[in-house]
Amino acid sequence: MPRTHPDKSLLNLIPFWALFLVLWTGTAFAASGSPGNYEVRKGDNLGLIAYRFGVTVDELRSSNNLTSDVLQIGQKLRLEKPFHRPADIKWEPPCRRHGKVLRHFGPYKKKGIIMPSTGTDVTCALGTAVSSPAHGIVRHIGHMDGFGTLIIIEHGEGYATVFSPLDPAAVAVELGTAVLRGDHLGRTGPPPERDTPPFLHVELRKNDKAVKPDRLFQ
Repeated sequence: MPRTHPDKSLLNLIPFWALFLVLWTGTAFAASGSPGNYEVRKGDNLGLIAYRFGVTVDELRSSNNLTSDVLQIGQKLRLEKPFHRPADIKWEPPCRRHGKVLRHFGPYKKKGIIMPSTGTDVTCALGTAVSSPAHGIVRHIGHMDGFGTLIIIEHGEGYATVFSPLDPAAVAVELGTAVLRGDHLGRTGPPPERDTPPFLHVELRKNDKAVKPDRLFQ
């Protein structure tokens, strides 16, 4: 598929998941509701994993051919249909150290033209650690013109988050990975535009529509 270079002013006019199909840059893309992969950690049990990712215990057993409820640390589990049931969504900030708001969510004026800002940009040092703000599945990792390297995470109940620009050499997750709230995703990279201080762009989406991401900074 050829690369496209859309005007950023169109970002709010295209459904979210469709947008990233339109802006396809050759990086693998997984749609909402696609399977995910979870690695068992200390303290996990089937009930807890099911609750976090909106599935049932019976579905976990069936998807992974489990004959016992005993889990081993490091064991890989397939989440066949994550978030088709209510999940445990509690938010925390994606970065602990950031400065002032460089650009707020909502319309702003650029050279006399009203432009939409689909997220909030906060200043932060290059290499600032970025973490998942809630339990979720990594749905996209790749470069996009005007955004740099970005990560999209599905969180259930119609929510998704977007983070950019990230350092492509420091991305710490893979496509389809199931992450927990607070898990390390990567580190911030250079801004995609010259004469712009280092920053983190944070988006919150609800049912394919950008919403004010204030809850991610509380």
